[in-house]
Amino acid sequence: MAPWFLLAAFFAYLPVINGATIDYDWDITWVTANPDGAKDRPVIGINGQWPLPVLNFTKGDRVVANVHNSLKNQSTSIHWHGLFQNGTTHMDGSPMSTQCEIPPGATLTYNFTIDQTGTYWYHSHTRGQYPNGIRQALIVSDPKNPYAGHYEEERVITLSDWYHDQMPMLLEQFVSVTNPTGAEPVPDAALMNDTQNLAVAVEPGKTYLFRLVNVAAFASQYFWIEGHTMKIVEVDGVWTDAAETDMIYITAAQRYSILVTMKDEAKKNYAMVGSMDTNYTDEPETLFDKLPPSLDYNVTGWLVYNNSAIRPTPAVVDEFKPYDDFNLAPADGRKLYGAADHTVQLDLTMDNLGDGAN
Repeated sequence: MAPWFLLAAFFAYLPVINGATIDYDWDITWVTANPDGAKDRPVIGINGQWPLPVLNFTKGDRVVANVHNSLKNQSTSIHWHGLFQNGTTHMDGSPMSTQCEIPPGATLTYNFTIDQTGTYWYHSHTRGQYPNGIRQALIVSDPKNPYAGHYEEERVITLSDWYHDQMPMLLEQFVSVTNPTGAEPVPDAALMNDTQNLAVAVEPGKTYLFRLVNVAAFASQYFWIEGHTMKIVEVDGVWTDAAETDMIYITAAQRYSILVTMKDEAKKNYAMVGSMDTNYTDEPETLFDKLPPSLDYNVTGWLVYNNSAIRPTPAVVDEFKPYDDFNLAPADGRKLYGAADHTVQLDLTMDNLGDGAN
């Protein structure tokens, strides 16, 4: 068989993905913001904008992002969280691993093609920088997704914790002999779409695909919508068999997609709640090492059916009962691997040395 024929046959079986080229020219700058209404502080924006723009792509799109660092006092980077970067690992945006940091005054171009679908996010991966505001959702659509036709519209909701102090100060306090137990900084507030009192306009009878992204630095959150049942259909870029639940537990960096069908009438509005998992007890092992009296660890938004109707205060929840995501199954039917041929057991202890070096 002729070599050229073998080559032609090989390329005939390669998947063909046709997409658009999406170009960005980003200037990373400082912006002043006050998302919880408690304190103005510098945040990191793009082209003078904060919150950052939600990025929307279609599977097969090529991304070309020219990123210029105008921060002057900090290096930066952009990591495309959850994207595999097959064949383009140098575009992953992980400083000191796949690239150097972008120093002040310099520009780096990210150039890659997206061959996945699902809910992701993008953020700086430099020195704990993204809690200073440089983080946002990234959505990759696919007309052939298994739930196409099951909903009319999409909505994107980010959840996060929020700190009034900047990260360099917090990191210095965290990794210090003056913090001998290694207690993580406790957030000052919780946010939903980088604000509080979020209003999401909806129409009676419609089904929406909500894409949830926890862009927090530290806190996991419980999420629920009063009076509505959620159907989980995607986790971290993997479509799942639909699973009904009244509450979701979403950890920092995790993503969910849920289907929610609206009521048939537009008489009332309904609270959506994100509640940071403080896991606060008097025991030594706790998530939040302290729980300041001033901390409101909940954030409330609303499904707004009727602008004239009140936006009710959410009811008190006596017990958190989120869906156990170990019960989810991939929609493509892929089975778990069988028993391993060889296993390696690694015993690890994370000790508190009491000297700030743990």
